[in-house]
Amino acid sequence: MKFIKTKLQRRSGGYQPDWVADNIWIEVKTNLRAIFAVREDILLLSYAMAEQPGLRAFLLLIEPHITESRLNDEWRNMQMTFRSEILKRIKIVIFKGGAFSGIPDGPPPEFLDDLREICKEELSGKQTPLPRSDFKSEILKILVYQWLNRNGPLTLDSLAKTAGCNYRTLANTLEWMGNAIIRSSSRSVELKYFPEEAWEWLLVNSRKSRLTRRYSDCSGQPRSIESLLKRLDRMKLKNIAVAGIPGARHYYPDVDLTGIPRLDLAVHCPEKYLNIDFIEKLDPALKQEEDPDEPASIVLHFIRRKDSFFETNPLGIAWADPVECLLDLHEMRLEPQALEFLNFLKTGKYNS
Repeated sequence: MKFIKTKLQRRSGGYQPDWVADNIWIEVKTNLRAIFAVREDILLLSYAMAEQPGLRAFLLLIEPHITESRLNDEWRNMQMTFRSEILKRIKIVIFKGGAFSGIPDGPPPEFLDDLREICKEELSGKQTPLPRSDFKSEILKILVYQWLNRNGPLTLDSLAKTAGCNYRTLANTLEWMGNAIIRSSSRSVELKYFPEEAWEWLLVNSRKSRLTRRYSDCSGQPRSIESLLKRLDRMKLKNIAVAGIPGARHYYPDVDLTGIPRLDLAVHCPEKYLNIDFIEKLDPALKQEEDPDEPASIVLHFIRRKDSFFETNPLGIAWADPVECLLDLHEMRLEPQALEFLNFLKTGKYNS
């Protein structure tokens, strides 16, 4: 059986899996850490099963960081929730350490060669291995973003899911933030005020907590930032957003910033691996710059949480959230402009 890799995982008309062949769909997750992602994918596949009675599906987990025991527990919970005629056509396939296993049982032998080729293809791309997220920083940034947008409280469950952490990590972070946190009887939390001390901690630790990759031009004739922005716009990448100085100007046009020495981009990558082929397509002359003291043409900042908080304007340009843009200004040592931008954000006028 010949499986075909789909070009888009989500279509405007509904859900589309990663691989398809006749009446079989395969959804792939690599280096998965969060059990709720398994629930979401099984739910999406179940909807497809209900609409297409002859369809079968595999949820293929490649090198997951969730134990098989935990996955079996989750499967038992699903058996009590999902219709049996739907769930019997879905199978979780685990590929770890070069071997296959499955839930509720192993993958059919006739599919092993195809599944192995899919695993090889999924792991063969130019991927950037990403270290474990700094959940303390992510939780803080999410809460600041909520406060700046006047979005009100978040439930503990939604905050943990958005950050991608467990409840213990969340509880420890909220305890660390102390009186800056308002807790409600509905198990929701929000900031009481802008957390100055926690923010200073974030700025001091941002070089470690923010995963960054820098690129410089090796041709001797670097493209202008405007040219790179136009190329990026034509590429229509949904997981990339403009940040840094252009992003700050987007939210606050009067900020005292002249020129754009580099292009900062926010890259949404909730999984452990990220394909960064787009850099070569954006400009083949770009090479990774290892020396943090050397100038860079493009700087990537990886957003690890579940929700990107990107904002898209009517022209289709995606902008990183104002918290990320603010951190970029600090990274560029534009402290007066960062303070000016922060004071503007605190007024709540940027989203009014």
